[in-house]
Amino acid sequence: MVYEIVSDSLSRNTLSIPIALAVSLGLERKKTITLSFGKRRVPIAISLLQSNNKNNILVSEDIISNLLIDTKVKYELLFSNDELILGPVIGLLLGKSEKRLVKYLNNYLIYTMLYEQINGVLFVFCEEHIDFTNDKITGYLYDPSVPEYWRKCVLPFPGAIFRRVELSQKTLMGLKEKMGESFFNAQYFDKWQFWNWLSHFDELKEHLAETTNKVTLANVDKFIEKYNGVYLKLKDGSRGNGIYYIEKDEGLYVIMKNYQDDITKLSEGQMADFLSKHSLYLLQQPIRLHTFEDRKVDYRVMLQKNETGHWQCTGIIARFGNTNAISSNFKANGFALEGTAALKTQFGYDELTAFKKYQEIIRICTDMASKVDEIAGAYADLGIDVGIDKNDKIWVIEMNKRPDHDFPLIIKDRKMYYLVKSNPILYAKYLAMGGQNSSVIF
Repeated sequence: MVYEIVSDSLSRNTLSIPIALAVSLGLERKKTITLSFGKRRVPIAISLLQSNNKNNILVSEDIISNLLIDTKVKYELLFSNDELILGPVIGLLLGKSEKRLVKYLNNYLIYTMLYEQINGVLFVFCEEHIDFTNDKITGYLYDPSVPEYWRKCVLPFPGAIFRRVELSQKTLMGLKEKMGESFFNAQYFDKWQFWNWLSHFDELKEHLAETTNKVTLANVDKFIEKYNGVYLKLKDGSRGNGIYYIEKDEGLYVIMKNYQDDITKLSEGQMADFLSKHSLYLLQQPIRLHTFEDRKVDYRVMLQKNETGHWQCTGIIARFGNTNAISSNFKANGFALEGTAALKTQFGYDELTAFKKYQEIIRICTDMASKVDEIAGAYADLGIDVGIDKNDKIWVIEMNKRPDHDFPLIIKDRKMYYLVKSNPILYAKYLAMGGQNSSVIF
């Protein structure tokens, strides 16, 4: 059920509601409650209406002004613990500047595809739109009744924010303080932080490659002695960039860089000098992944939360990398397959064995995502890269906090693509309406 907000110029500090709706919400015996709109809250008096129109709610003008309620869209209601939530109010932090935000407004329509089941305020904004001093955000609200679909307006801090853009540290800290757990995918992290967080838990550590952020000649030798080679990786690199593989041959260090055919051989002194120029890197155990026709293969697990509030696997896509490359980045002349089909292709599994391995991958990834939730804050949209070695053991290679949502389009799976785009919005509604299941929202 959705409701229209009608401005009431004859009263102050009052919400007038049809009797039938008040009864269904449990409001008929309340005199005063708290009305919430986004992060703004005010105490209001309740007035009951003898009205045949059960979908109109009268709100006094002062309350509309104080809460910055947009009266041109329709809302849902949730009443719990003397608080009436009018919503949802959802903010998508998608642009660094207004210029870039406006440039891509049409692209952002993909996030509104389920608006008919979202309702309320769904708006996009950028960092420079945030006004902490006056407790408001200027944004572009999705309004299907206007030709451009977006309408610029001033709104309160929303009930939930989904972050998809780089932010200054000052803004990040301000939003975290203001929004708490309802600011999700807020904190970005690199490969070292990921290892450092999860390597303290034995059940998770066994699926992680040993890693150190101390890039020294002694540690290179230690890894080579233990694993016959070592990766040198950018802490915050992605898409296979900034990866070197190092091994030793006849006393020289042999270096191969991803996507390049050249092999460099360095003496001990030259190697020490080379490492000194890579302070933003880390050293990592090489995982001997099971290959397919000499291609490295890894699996991108799209793990998201939706309206249930729990982690769900939206899909898995395997990337078969370039022949003899040192990573499995498929864009270098490789190809991609859906997860189950890939497991059958790569390992020759039958249907049941592929299903079991698929479920095992999801379980390990969900355990890690849940632990990251506990340690670093709220996340609801992760892209987790997984590899399987020659002994069928699952390794988690990397966890991406701002994952590429276009992966499903590579295998032409538009249904998966729509789910990847819409799940964070459904989760945002879950948060904005008090973390309640939609079955109790009126």
